Amino acid sequence: MKLAIKKFLFASSMITALLLAACSGLPNSGSGNPGGGGGGGGTGPFTIGGTVTGMTGTGMVLQNNGADSLTVNGNGAFTFKTAVAKGGTFSVAVSTPPSTPTQTCTVSGGSGTASANVTSVQITCSTGTVAIGVNVAGLSGTGLVLQNGTDFLTITGTTTTTQFKNAIAFGQTYNVTVSQQPISPAQTCTVTNGSGTATQGVTINVQVTCSLGTISIGGSVSGYSSGTGFILQNNGADNLTILKNGTFTFPTLVPVNGAYAVTVFSQPSGPNQTCTVTNGTGTAAANVTNISIVCPAVFHPIDVNVVGVLGSSGSMLLQDNGGDNLSTPKNGAYTFATSIAHGSAYDVNVFVAPGTQPFGCIVWGFSGTALTTPVNPIPLVDCGHDDWTWMAGTNLSDQFGKAKVVACPPALNRTPGGSNYSSTWTDSSGNLWLFTGIGFTSTEPPISNRPGYFGELWEYTGTQNYFGGCANSWNLISSTGSPTPRWGAVTWTDPATGNLMLFGGQDSALHFLNDLWSFNIATLTWTPLPAGGADQPGVYGTQGTPSATNVPGGRWGASYRLDATGALWLFGGFGCDSTGSTCSNLLLNDLWKYSGGQWTWVSGAKTGNQSGSYGSQGTPSATNVPPGRQASVAWIDNSGNFWMFGGFTNGTNGFNDLWKFDPVAKQWAWISGAVGAASTPGNYGTQGVAAASNVPGARWLSAAWSDTHGNLYVFGGQGFDATGTGSLGDLWEFTLSTTTDAGNPAKIALNQWIWLRGPSAVSQPGIYGLAPSPAVWPHVTNNPGTRWGASYWTTSASQTSEQQFWMFGGEGLDATGSTGQGFQLLNDLWRYVPYQ
Repeated sequence: MKLAIKKFLFASSMITALLLAACSGLPNSGSGNPGGGGGGGGTGPFTIGGTVTGMTGTGMVLQNNGADSLTVNGNGAFTFKTAVAKGGTFSVAVSTPPSTPTQTCTVSGGSGTASANVTSVQITCSTGTVAIGVNVAGLSGTGLVLQNGTDFLTITGTTTTTQFKNAIAFGQTYNVTVSQQPISPAQTCTVTNGSGTATQGVTINVQVTCSLGTISIGGSVSGYSSGTGFILQNNGADNLTILKNGTFTFPTLVPVNGAYAVTVFSQPSGPNQTCTVTNGTGTAAANVTNISIVCPAVFHPIDVNVVGVLGSSGSMLLQDNGGDNLSTPKNGAYTFATSIAHGSAYDVNVFVAPGTQPFGCIVWGFSGTALTTPVNPIPLVDCGHDDWTWMAGTNLSDQFGKAKVVACPPALNRTPGGSNYSSTWTDSSGNLWLFTGIGFTSTEPPISNRPGYFGELWEYTGTQNYFGGCANSWNLISSTGSPTPRWGAVTWTDPATGNLMLFGGQDSALHFLNDLWSFNIATLTWTPLPAGGADQPGVYGTQGTPSATNVPGGRWGASYRLDATGALWLFGGFGCDSTGSTCSNLLLNDLWKYSGGQWTWVSGAKTGNQSGSYGSQGTPSATNVPPGRQASVAWIDNSGNFWMFGGFTNGTNGFNDLWKFDPVAKQWAWISGAVGAASTPGNYGTQGVAAASNVPGARWLSAAWSDTHGNLYVFGGQGFDATGTGSLGDLWEFTLSTTTDAGNPAKIALNQWIWLRGPSAVSQPGIYGLAPSPAVWPHVTNNPGTRWGASYWTTSASQTSEQQFWMFGGEGLDATGSTGQGFQLLNDLWRYVPYQ
């Protein structure tokens, strides 16, 4: 400790001695100051400094002679730490302007030759402005004065970089000219990039080039399409970059009677042009202004892609700009006969309908400006849909519902609140029914500011109106004798009676239910059917034999589908097996059939947590059976087979295996995906193209439906993309049909997955497009955000002209990517129409 004190005292003594020595060498304060103001004359060295005014930000860094840096944090005097020798030059510049707020600072009197201490450098700072920087090249004379309006800038010495004293506000124009040419020796200086409009974030750098010659070489450019890389050259050395049509002047002058030879050093690209020079060579007896650079006009073909047309002999005619007709009898790529000049507009429309479609065609990206070949985006004539439409509700998460009757449009003003894993039905008229799961109430004021089990029954009408309207509306239904509110139930519409059927799920007390309810649409009455209750074990009876006493155990998250005969098929879930000892931690793999008012245990085990047996991939066997799971999805194909995909076990483990059950042979076959719950990532392949290696990542609580060809679709859920885990928004199809989907020839490989649409990454916000008002706006760029536990329906072609898939809510990301109140419950209604 004492040693440190001694060192400090010694250092202090040395510093004092040095300061005294330095003070003894300071110039006399009465001496002259030819260097620009400050202290008196002497032998030097001399300090360089000045004053800062107008500074409100922090962190400004000044620099002298490109090396000596000084940080300034406020107004007042400043002095650089490094002095310069007598006769030495100084050049003060703003290396880093102030921030917080961002300011522009200009330098006045910032350069010269030091013959005394310099104190006259003036730094002036202002906010919302930009300084006009000047780079001077080739100056050897004196007296050069530049002008911008009423602001004059005198260039002294051999300074190469400086600024006008007055900065200009954003949006203000500037025009820098030479007010006075230099003398001794006489020079001619020209200005390049001297005019324009000040823009925030864009530095103004004016180039001034001085020459001992007296003749300028220039002319005009025409036909240039504003590409990049266009450079002219004079006499093999003097380069000039051209940015626009109009006059130009080379920065370097030539002597009187000197030769000039102007050529195109680099032709423009993007678009490519081949420009030619006229009057480009000669002897300069006076300023040359007649050199002509002509760039030939660029034309772009207008390409279109046609998809979704049925057959190959349609009568469709397209039209561009009201006159250029193009026949497009089938799907494919086409090009209009007339190309469009660069920068001109194009406008594509359907002039004659194809005559093969049950509905019209939509042109996406129909208009724009032709700037590239091909134009971007290429217009897409969509006669087969493959589009998402935001139909109702909000594009924000955690919203309360609105049940009041309002005037048209009702799409955003009357809607259920955000909810998760609700119960759904489609009635015989194509109307959508919703019994809310966990969600936000629609009462005013709300019963609770948190989501809960409210069991509200809603009906959505107007599914037949493709472009929306006032008839497209949610309505809160007042019913009699409602079931206990729940989530994760099994639902179907009885084809014989039209009644809405509800089985199982989990209530707010966390009971696993196996009660069965029927809702009469005509009387708006719920009726409980015999058997069932809370946390009840299953009564399996004899496998394969229906019985009035049979009933599945209470469960949540079973997958299910109704077949063409009106029979319901139900698989697995989480809940109660046959033992009745507990309903906790039991994953089920039993398969049931409900028909004629009786349940039949068809396949699987009577006890939970079965590991299953996969057998050989693609081969049915009586010993094959899927492992127990919850929250998988299911389909019935056109042959009556029951399909099941994905699901969840526990922890972070999910399935991505695909299974098929043949109800005639009563055998399971493992078709695709990994064996067991391995949390397998997805392999997306090329979007829109089937491949044997494609497979969705493991997931649960997805949405699923089948199209008219029998192909299987799955959307989103919670699970795994190619690299991580989270909520998903990808749309997949598993092809089963031998009929190729209209307008999509890539779908020709059977029993393969295709990644159709949506992001290949988890946790993405939705792309909603225009809000319903009451018209709705289908568009190929629309896409729901990633979500799980969405409610979903399918309407048939007989109900809505073409088959449509509908989806409501779930838990995930809204249009902003926000988590709302943290629950992330959505109340948006979407419609997807696949290729027909």
